[in-house]
Amino acid sequence: MTKDKLISLFLSQILNVFLAFFYMVHSGDVQKMAKDNLPTWERALEILQKLNLPDHIIDHVKQVARQATFIARKVRKIPVNVQIVQIGALFHDIGRSRIHGFLHGVEGGKILREMGMPEELARIAERHILGGFTKEEATELDLPQREFLPETVEEKIVCLADKMVNGSQNVTVNKRFDRWFKKYGKTALLVSAQKRVKGIEREIHHLT
Repeated sequence: MTKDKLISLFLSQILNVFLAFFYMVHSGDVQKMAKDNLPTWERALEILQKLNLPDHIIDHVKQVARQATFIARKVRKIPVNVQIVQIGALFHDIGRSRIHGFLHGVEGGKILREMGMPEELARIAERHILGGFTKEEATELDLPQREFLPETVEEKIVCLADKMVNGSQNVTVNKRFDRWFKKYGKTALLVSAQKRVKGIEREIHHLT
């Protein structure tokens, strides 16, 4: 077989793969697959209870999920997977069933992957703490040396919603950070995180 024929065959195979994927997207198969692989609200809560997540944390994630769902449904300018937002918010603190502190995000991602949950949920868990972390910040905090900044709109919505709930009470982002400032001081990490979250808040507002 000549070189030109090999190239032609290769390009033809790529085109077939693209057309198959295009058909799946427009026939709704991709969305259906993602939907079918997500637990319901009730099932997600059952999982958290079986992991012995404390009741006050379950109350917190439920309120964050309500807030995140409310925000997601207001977004009009780009598509948002509201189900990913809702279930991702319920699972965002799942790592606290094993560990607390900054590591609970990484641990949450690990738990969700072990359970075979969609990668989108694992990344929400990993990237929700404060305003996410740069690689440099992660290194200073003894986290894996990579970036943990929220990237997708779903990740950003859950990150924002988490900063709008203190315990199980809705608050503003500024009030949430004020409580941390009073407890830990205006550290460079917290000041940077507040600016990052306020930036996310503005970004989401412009999408409504």
